[in-house]
Amino acid sequence: MSAAAVFLAACGTGPITGTGGGTGGSGGGGISGPAPTYYKDVLPITQVSCNNCHVAGGIAPFTLDSYEAAKLKAPLMADAVTHKRMPPWLASKDCGGPFVGDRSLTDAQIATINQWFQGGALEGNPADAPAPAGAAEELPRVDLTKQMTTAYTPTTRDDYRCFIIDPALAAQQVVTGYDISPGSRKVVHHVIMYIVPRTAAVNKDAQDATPGWECFGGANVSTDGTLGAWAPGGSAVVFPANTGIRISPNQVIAMQVHYNTDNAVEADQTSVKLMYGTGTETNAYLLPLVADNFAIPASGVNYAHAENFPNSLGFPIKVWGFLPHMHTKGKKISLTSASNNECLVDIQRWDFHWQTQYFRKTAFNLSTTNSIRMSCTWDNPTNAVVRWGEGTADEMCFAFIYATL
Repeated sequence: MSAAAVFLAACGTGPITGTGGGTGGSGGGGISGPAPTYYKDVLPITQVSCNNCHVAGGIAPFTLDSYEAAKLKAPLMADAVTHKRMPPWLASKDCGGPFVGDRSLTDAQIATINQWFQGGALEGNPADAPAPAGAAEELPRVDLTKQMTTAYTPTTRDDYRCFIIDPALAAQQVVTGYDISPGSRKVVHHVIMYIVPRTAAVNKDAQDATPGWECFGGANVSTDGTLGAWAPGGSAVVFPANTGIRISPNQVIAMQVHYNTDNAVEADQTSVKLMYGTGTETNAYLLPLVADNFAIPASGVNYAHAENFPNSLGFPIKVWGFLPHMHTKGKKISLTSASNNECLVDIQRWDFHWQTQYFRKTAFNLSTTNSIRMSCTWDNPTNAVVRWGEGTADEMCFAFIYATL
């Protein structure tokens, strides 16, 4: 795919939410005087910024939602927040923000957790605990839940497979949020949901005796747009208020799943949850930015590549959000306004395992004379040149932008 074809006419080809939320979490500032306690000072922080993952059944490897669990991990907690490995939030605070649902901690909150650990990880009075918070990593409402009809076990190291997710709509709906749940996080590399004509998808599926159909590089059928995506670290997504992506009764979702079997071979049955709006929302589009003209030299360090993506639609658009994507050799990725170098999103410490969408609180207005500049940097420890490719060992410099007219 060429960079010139980024903005496609008619847009063919937390939760992390665009509807509100603050930055940094609540409670627990840096404390002088008595040593901080768990219930009064630490729980208000972890409840907002940690316990969406660190709970029973969550994606984190241990829980932090009780005093006993947190005390046991107090040294690890202090180290992780001091070095800003946790909570996972890669976008710089100095660029494009504030973003909705920012999980990162303030300096005062980091100091509180450190002081709590150094002061003996005291429990304090349970009466000081904050009121229970809702599950921020879930959709506010679920109108449809669909799972792959049959489990699938990947057969190659990098196996791209498309499966029909049929909303079975009687009338057009506007999708205002979604949540993709991989059946096996060991083998699912990423997921992209394409909106496709029902007849084309059914015919394609019928050509293959195994579940779904091969779709290396795309849906491998004509598409009417992109609905959403998931990559490691992703969670439920709620689109900015009063916006959404339309889907009609004659359309289905072709869910492209990239399986990578480097670490395991096991069956997957990924599921999708959708939240619908009222039908009055402004139509939105996920537009791809593809910077594919790079060649990372063998043993290359800090190899950088950048491309400009002009707004070729012929009318201004409002850019609300970004989903940057690279593979495991990625180091940095940023998007800026080419006309004045305004920073839109900047990740200086790329981590393949913590990818997410970043939504602005106010839209960036992209005129017809302006471009978005995307820059990527990699380290290549291998003895071979690495280029753009769909495999995990290949690399990408890619982003979806979420935009309205």
